[in-house]
Amino acid sequence: MSREELDKIRQDAAGWHIASESDSMDWDGFTAWLEADSRHAAAYDEISLTDGAVLELAADPAHRAFTETPAVVQAPGRVRRFRWVGAGAGAAMAASLAALLIVPQLRTAPGQVYATSDAAREIVLADGSTIALAPHSRLEVSGADQQQMVLAGGALFDIRHDPRRQLAINAGGLTISDIGTRFDVQSEGTNLRVAVAQGKVAVSGDALDKPVPLDAGKALTFDGKAGVSQVASVDAKAVGAWRDGRLTYDNVALPLVAADLGRYAGTRVTVSDAVRDRRFSGTLTVGNGDEAIRDLAQLLGLRLSGRPGDWRLE
Repeated sequence: MSREELDKIRQDAAGWHIASESDSMDWDGFTAWLEADSRHAAAYDEISLTDGAVLELAADPAHRAFTETPAVVQAPGRVRRFRWVGAGAGAAMAASLAALLIVPQLRTAPGQVYATSDAAREIVLADGSTIALAPHSRLEVSGADQQQMVLAGGALFDIRHDPRRQLAINAGGLTISDIGTRFDVQSEGTNLRVAVAQGKVAVSGDALDKPVPLDAGKALTFDGKAGVSQVASVDAKAVGAWRDGRLTYDNVALPLVAADLGRYAGTRVTVSDAVRDRRFSGTLTVGNGDEAIRDLAQLLGLRLSGRPGDWRLE
């Protein structure tokens, strides 16, 4: 990406950040801008952090170099006017530019790692958002506003709406971006499934041609080995049903189903290469993992080998 492109993205991010404080903010336009390019979210986070640092500088009498007249700033493409006074204006501007470079490093909180074994765990973020971390899963949370996450396993996210914070979850080699909604993520290696119960998220990454928006009642499955993604409808009420002991699928790749059984039913399931491309639609009850895997094999007409607790689908 050229310097000119980077500068343009940063200018737009600054415009959206300041416009978000206005009652006339174009939220649909803002969401579309975020979804257009994964770099937009990163730039918006950078501007948000920088803004906080500049406000701290402005609050210090030793660094004040502005008038009390508020700046007039609108969304990208419109006029943005600043009025500087006093001999210290250049120093304040330099401080702002320095903040843009160093704030992301200074204000990023140390990562907090959560991990589960046989039981799920509820995580409460500082803003009241909650995450139900599935059994046998790991979640790392970092960033000044807890907006950066890395997930291995499964989790149900219930995120409070805050346009000033762009949540980014890395899982299965892709990134799920969100400003506030309810959605479920299941990942296993480079396989990923994202299902939305409320609101809207966007899934992006180098393996996708462009960001994929997902509204409530939609789900994306991604097979990293084959490089194939698919979007389908789901029952919004069934999103996160693993907490009630049910696993519901609509045309989901068999490796993801097998990974879920291992995570939620405590039953290890391997899938032979000959059937890894098979897909499953239906609901499995995971109270008894061995029964669940037998049901799966029967429904798909597959041969089941192994022993209780450790099975192979062929």
